[in-house]
Amino acid sequence: MTFLKRLFFGLLLTSVSAFSQSYYGKNRDLIDNSTPKKPTAQEIDNQRNEYVDKYMAILKAELNLDALQEIAIKNEILSNSKNIDIVMKKEDSQEDKNTEVKALMDKTEVIINSYLSKEQKEKYQIFRTNMKSKKKDKKHKKEDKPTEE
Repeated sequence: MTFLKRLFFGLLLTSVSAFSQSYYGKNRDLIDNSTPKKPTAQEIDNQRNEYVDKYMAILKAELNLDALQEIAIKNEILSNSKNIDIVMKKEDSQEDKNTEVKALMDKTEVIINSYLSKEQKEKYQIFRTNMKSKKKDKKHKKEDKPTEE
C-alpha cells in the first residue's frame, strides 16, 4: 500500500509541476509580448523617410518646387533630422540640447532658403508661419481639454 501511495503522490507532484510550468510559461509569453520593443535603426529610418516624404509632398505643392530643389531640400531635411536625433541622445543638459537643436534648425532654414527663388522664399515663410500656428493651436487644444475624473 505504501508503494501505491508514493506512486500516487509522485504522479500528483509531477502533474502539478507540469501544470504550473505551463501556466506560468504562457503568462511569461504574454508579458514578453506586451512590453514595447525599441524600434530598430531600420524602423527609425523608415519612419523618418515616411514623415519627410509627406512633408515634401506638401512643400512641393505649396512652393512649386522643381525636381532638383525637391531632392536637395529633402536631403537637407533628412540630414537635419538625423543630426537632431544624435543631439537628443547626448547626455548634455536639456538646455544645451535645445540650443543645439535650434542652431541646427536655423542652419537648415538658411540652406533651404538658398535653394529657393524670391517668390518661393516668400511662400515658404508663409508656409512656416502657418505650420507654427497650427502646432500652437493643437497645443492649446490639448491644454484646454477638461480632464475626466
